Amino acid sequence: MAGVSLITGAGSGIGRQTAISLGQAGDAVAVADINAAAAQRTADVIVGTGGIAAAYELDVADPTAVGAAVGTVVGDLGPVERAVNLAGILGFSDIERITDEDWARMMAVHAGGTFHVCRAVLPGMVERRRGAIVNAASVFALRGQPGAAHYAAAKAAVIAFSKSIAREKAPFGVRVNVVSPGPVDTPFFGRGMTGDELDAARRERAKTIPLGAIARPEQVSAAIVFLLGEGAAHMTGQVVPVDGGETMR
Repeated sequence: MAGVSLITGAGSGIGRQTAISLGQAGDAVAVADINAAAAQRTADVIVGTGGIAAAYELDVADPTAVGAAVGTVVGDLGPVERAVNLAGILGFSDIERITDEDWARMMAVHAGGTFHVCRAVLPGMVERRRGAIVNAASVFALRGQPGAAHYAAAKAAVIAFSKSIAREKAPFGVRVNVVSPGPVDTPFFGRGMTGDELDAARRERAKTIPLGAIARPEQVSAAIVFLLGEGAAHMTGQVVPVDGGETMR
């Protein structure tokens, strides 16, 4: 690879690992995250190993900010050829206790954020007749999840949106795919847990996974990098679970 990649949610977890992997593959990486310090730390790792990267503070739920950020990235690094939408939030609550604000924020970050970034980068990709986008869903979107209906619904919206623009933009050489992770051993997974609680949660969750373990960030980022590259040149509109076999049919 040699071009410009924009990664949202790149301050930690899967996004951080994806940004680092793309930097190692030769891309100039726009590292975007709502946490500016975390984005800068990821960019520093890429630059420290000889790559090219710049950090951007970004709330993907803000369409004006997304448009401005993409314009800045183009000015700083060049046209965006690859985009990965990994920014996200997670919340658990029974349906009766999901507030209007909870629902709206979940949709704004996942469905809205993915839409805002894609809308901003697609015109340049269409004009150049090439580009690749990977959006993030979840196994929850494929099978549903008690206690997280708003999160599952937002991720399902990402899948339908991605398939739609994959069909729309295929004639222009632009590919759009979805990666659908199961549980991944990131700060997102272990938020608010003590060390013992986290170990217990890993063991309990692994019982539902045929391969017997939750994923590591680099296992998901490897699938993302593949979907962005030439090896996946004939793939678009696909949902690729990286879940240890949990949702196999």
